[in-house]
Amino acid sequence: MVKQRTLRTGVDSRRHLQLPRPLIPMTRAVTRKRVPGDIQRVVVIGAGLSGLAAACRLRASGLEVTLVEAADAVGGRCRTETLESKHGSFEADTGATVLTMPSLVESMVHSLGQHMPESWKPQRLSPAYHAQFASGRQINVFGDSARMCSEISRFAREKFADEGGSAVAQRERALISGYERHRSWSQEMFTASYENFLAADFDSLIDLIATPASSSDLLRLLGLGAFGRLGPSTRRHLGDEELEKLFTFQALYAGESPASALAVYSVISHMDTAMGVYYPQHSIGEAAEVMADALRAAGAKVRLNTPVKSLQISGDRILGVELEDGEYLAADAVVATPDLPIIDKLAGKRQRTKRARPLPVRWSPSAVVIHGTVPSEVAQGWEAQFHHTISFGEEWEQIFKEITAVKGKGQLMSAPSLLITRPAVSAPSRRRTSKEGVVYEPISILAPTPNLHSAAIDWPRITDRYVAELLTEMENRGWEGLSDHLSIGRVDTPATWERKHGYGAGTPFSLAHSLFQTGPFRPRNTRAYGLENLVLAGSGTTPGVGVPTVLLSGALAARRITGGGVR
Repeated sequence: MVKQRTLRTGVDSRRHLQLPRPLIPMTRAVTRKRVPGDIQRVVVIGAGLSGLAAACRLRASGLEVTLVEAADAVGGRCRTETLESKHGSFEADTGATVLTMPSLVESMVHSLGQHMPESWKPQRLSPAYHAQFASGRQINVFGDSARMCSEISRFAREKFADEGGSAVAQRERALISGYERHRSWSQEMFTASYENFLAADFDSLIDLIATPASSSDLLRLLGLGAFGRLGPSTRRHLGDEELEKLFTFQALYAGESPASALAVYSVISHMDTAMGVYYPQHSIGEAAEVMADALRAAGAKVRLNTPVKSLQISGDRILGVELEDGEYLAADAVVATPDLPIIDKLAGKRQRTKRARPLPVRWSPSAVVIHGTVPSEVAQGWEAQFHHTISFGEEWEQIFKEITAVKGKGQLMSAPSLLITRPAVSAPSRRRTSKEGVVYEPISILAPTPNLHSAAIDWPRITDRYVAELLTEMENRGWEGLSDHLSIGRVDTPATWERKHGYGAGTPFSLAHSLFQTGPFRPRNTRAYGLENLVLAGSGTTPGVGVPTVLLSGALAARRITGGGVR
């Protein structure tokens, strides 16, 4: 249970609210350096989750905060957009579709001395995922341990039915025991890594052992095998290739294959499969919108349609930010959240320091995402009636080799594994009616691909053909009528990610979390480009990629400026 405390904010010292303790321990003793100087005015560039989180923490500390966003809405890579298909307009979650640890969003709003709006009612998806295997077997993933054991029991009885009698019972017990062992292990990994690894930034390697708490956690992580490999560790627990996929596919979020990802990234799987996957009442974009509303209410400036042209620099300090329309915003400090190539351009001729970007750079795989609509009558005929369905291809290790290959060696998945998202299953408000009276709903289909550095694919030329191939494959897997009835509103590819958003190597998943691009080796959030009052936040810096992680990144960036919690 989360303890309660009385919180006094710098925004309005007359307010006393009983609110949950922030999930990032912003007031614990740390050795991290603070941005020098008297900081009163801060400009935050980018209103994605990390920028919003940083702005919340900075405003809660009593600073003057201006948040500027080039797009016409907040959210960044966690945004819900209105698109058009032949059926009519529809809302699509065009970035993240999986929300874990929603209490982090609540923590940001609470830091401003505000309650969450009544409309904020994130629902825990049950199941978190539905999985389809190439064998034809299926399984649901539940966060509740007892329910998951029951589901594994059913799965085992069906899978090993031909063995008969006591052999089936033995298999069943072994799988349940393996799952319980893996769940306990990943829970311990999460507990040991959260405060001093996941919710942490670094000035040097020494920070791993700079305090008694961090030293203790590091020893605990070593004992758990955190710096071994995720795939083999999970295999030792579960002993079943299909179940193993459920608890290792999240390595893709870290830009690695399960065979090469560090075992510590079992924490990503743990957040999904044990702590729970959530979804707001209507759309994923609500997570960003509630923070933006709280910021406005707290007196911060949130400016949309406001692209930044450059940083105005004198010596080793930023004096302000020049906007595209010529307006100048003076700043004592700047928090920059865009992808690293975009910040490169803003900084002009200054080069990123080695501590800001380890070499050589490795980017995560990218993805093709199809956003469209289908008549609800067609969708209701599918066997998979779930918010999230993972359809696994047959060649598991091979497809990771294909999409994570080194420069020039990548290729499209030979046996695609796909994530299919149907938000209307849990948010019926997403259904609409066309002019012809047809009720339709959104669907998104994500297919991982190599990034632009890994494979020189001519995406403008092949996109239509590749989409047709994916839809045919889905038809063969039971999604009948999809090819004939899907009306596509937009297709995002590595080429569009790069052209429209400036993402490095055309991937929305930023830098891969390889050994030398993780923890203290990841691009640090201070002194980038040698500028003492520029702080980075977002997926390209510490702690890394993912919805919970970028929220933590924003809070850590704010701590670099404020030196602690609210004041």
